[in-house]
Amino acid sequence: MLTTAEVCTRLGTDRKTVRRLVDRGSLTPAFKLPGVTGAYLFDRAEVEALAAERTR
Repeated sequence: MLTTAEVCTRLGTDRKTVRRLVDRGSLTPAFKLPGVTGAYLFDRAEVEALAAERTR
């Protein structure tokens, strides 16, 4: 599992961009931690696939 910060680093983006990717359905969180502002956790394989797609 990757945190949002780790996803930002891997994709070379900021948190707003990761949020937009989630909102558009381009990236799906694997888990959302409890609470109103609970953090998202992302599947490493999905993030790697998205990173590979973005570099084409």
